[in-house]
Amino acid sequence: MRTVKKRVLFAIPFLLVSGLTGTAGATEAWEARASQVVEHRISAAEARAAAEYWTPERMAEAKNADHVVDGDPNAPRREARAQADQKLAEPYSAHGDVGTSIYRTRVAGKVFYKDSAGGSWVCSGSVVNSPARNMVSTAGHCVHEGDGGNWHNNWLFVPDYHHNSRPFGTFEAYNLTTLRGWTDDGSWAYDSAFALMGTNGSGQRLVDAVGVANGVRVGGPFNRTHTVIGYPCDKESCQAQYNCVGPSEQATVFFPRQITMSCGLQGGSSGGPWLTDFQDNANGTGLGYVHGVTSNNDIFGNLRSPYFEDAVEGNLYRTFMNG
Repeated sequence: MRTVKKRVLFAIPFLLVSGLTGTAGATEAWEARASQVVEHRISAAEARAAAEYWTPERMAEAKNADHVVDGDPNAPRREARAQADQKLAEPYSAHGDVGTSIYRTRVAGKVFYKDSAGGSWVCSGSVVNSPARNMVSTAGHCVHEGDGGNWHNNWLFVPDYHHNSRPFGTFEAYNLTTLRGWTDDGSWAYDSAFALMGTNGSGQRLVDAVGVANGVRVGGPFNRTHTVIGYPCDKESCQAQYNCVGPSEQATVFFPRQITMSCGLQGGSSGGPWLTDFQDNANGTGLGYVHGVTSNNDIFGNLRSPYFEDAVEGNLYRTFMNG
């Protein structure tokens, strides 16, 4: 009897360590798969159909893609640590003069799309600098239903949209890109996306038409000042830009890959940029570095964004930056 007891007691630490090791390995495997990039190519015919579908009346009637959750049931729990601060793309501008308050900026815009059930929806997005000069940053749920669902269709971006004014034209997507952690698992920690746009009606690429573009930034401290911009549908029926400026922080120490901040932007703001080093300008050319996107908000009304990492959002950007 004593011998049995001794063997059992000796085995307990081994089982605990073995179990923890197995959990860590499963988490690493899940994160490696969740970080994989996925894309959805859109034909020229589909792009033309999107342009024809989105009449001013349908744009006005589209609903917001609102998501309120308390936690992320699909994200494995581990201690998340801040990573090295890296600027992957510098902002682009042919303009000067930084203002002292936040004006409407042409680097932010409104996203329109249909889902597989035929519903018409709106999100927010922003112009980012890239060699192909045609990239929009937004949220994963603004391009794909998530959790094994379908890609959205009839996808448009209108920079500096304001009460149906489209000063730089309308751009149809030809490629939607996001992360497998969103498409397969619906994890808010991987709710990031980039869309590649065709030219507007004048044959201009997105960055050339707008004249400015945000940079892209990954890593750095969880706690830093962000300017968040979006088109909330509780304000002017999603027809105008609104913003918040404030400090972010890690959502929780065991809630990996999400940052949060106190901000009252509501549905319709999904996909809008979280900008660092924002430089405002009265002529509408304010810009900064996209360091996150509005993903969801918690039960207390705080906004959340994925924490951009070089191996995840950085890899997604580099994979598609050349068009």
